[in-house]
Amino acid sequence: MTSTPSSPETSPGGAPAAPRDTVWKTVALTTLPLLGIALILLAIVVLRPARQVVITEVLPPESGSAINLGQIIDATVPGAWAEPRLGFRYRLFVEDESEDRSSGIAHLAGRAVFIPDARRGQTVLAEVTRVRERVVDAVLTAVVGQIAMPPKPPRPAWKPRPGDPTADIVKDAVLDVVLTEPSSKNPETEAIARVAGLVVVVQGAPSSSIGERVNVRITDRRERIAFAELTGKPAGTGPLPVREARPAKPAYRPDAGDPVVTGAELDVVISEPSAKRPGEEGIAKIGGLVVAVKGATTIGERVNVRITGRRERIAFAEPTGKPAGTGPLPEIKKAPRPAAPSSSAPRLADVAEGAVLELNILEPSRKNPDTEGVAKVEGLVIFVSGATEPGSRVKARITSRMSRVAFAESLGPAAPVPAP
Repeated sequence: MTSTPSSPETSPGGAPAAPRDTVWKTVALTTLPLLGIALILLAIVVLRPARQVVITEVLPPESGSAINLGQIIDATVPGAWAEPRLGFRYRLFVEDESEDRSSGIAHLAGRAVFIPDARRGQTVLAEVTRVRERVVDAVLTAVVGQIAMPPKPPRPAWKPRPGDPTADIVKDAVLDVVLTEPSSKNPETEAIARVAGLVVVVQGAPSSSIGERVNVRITDRRERIAFAELTGKPAGTGPLPVREARPAKPAYRPDAGDPVVTGAELDVVISEPSAKRPGEEGIAKIGGLVVAVKGATTIGERVNVRITGRRERIAFAEPTGKPAGTGPLPEIKKAPRPAAPSSSAPRLADVAEGAVLELNILEPSRKNPDTEGVAKVEGLVIFVSGATEPGSRVKARITSRMSRVAFAESLGPAAPVPAP
């Protein structure tokens, strides 16, 4: 008998059928990649940080600064503590506004964050442009929410100092002013006038009215700025009242040996762009002193500059055009302040509401130099009402204590410190 070879399996239509192991391989090769992709997506959803949100919307260029497609650190979560870092973006709640109403104020890791054009009650996305010891500067990138806030408690009525030439410029006062410049924030709807050094923001006066004399009503008055609105009445034609300039603050006097004085020429290295004028000036640092250099914006460049103005914590300069040197950069060596005897020096833990301490007055308060002075205990700033003489030692009662500042009232001169 002759055997015949077995014929392969055929499909009902007569075509050869695929082996079963080939079918399973095809199914596996199709299913396994899909299952892997599903597991990766599940891991991303489960493991991503709970306190960060991903922003996928990019603002148009005319809105200012576009939002990247990265993560926004959410600092509005109760109990969240996110350290401010340069160039990072944060979700913040705007709790207050600056005195001139140009910026909103949020808080991040115990620091005040100033965000131009943000308003109280908004939840915003902001990018940090500068981090300082107690203050952070940021730019607004988007407004993502708004809630109605309860009205703020009224500010204490402003009281003029003796001899202030602007003492009559108070709420509801009506007077003529000359518009001298457009508002930097709202040039289409506001203009600026100056009266004896006092800045008056006039609402309803566009930039096209610069140079005009207008009649205004004061709507709000603060120490260094006032807000007004047009009355609609024609301005007068007679001469404006002659006012003496407001007394200027005493010029800052650097310590002996400090090289950063007005008129001095020295070398600095530009370390970062200016937060307010990034295309016009750069920032250098000498010790802890900030030097704003107009016309020098290249990071890392060493330039020779002339100091045009000096304050306690900032100086202003312009390039001289001379080539920079190669020697050591200037240093600031401050003369040490005499320390109080350790036996009577209060400690930070002693500064509590109701406590009576002996304090050394270091300088008058900048805001109220005629009525209060400044003392320090282990870095904590204490404003002492009724004590303004630098170098004096007073007994004071703490009336209020916060994390970074305290307030006190003077009880009179302290007992003389016995000689060692």
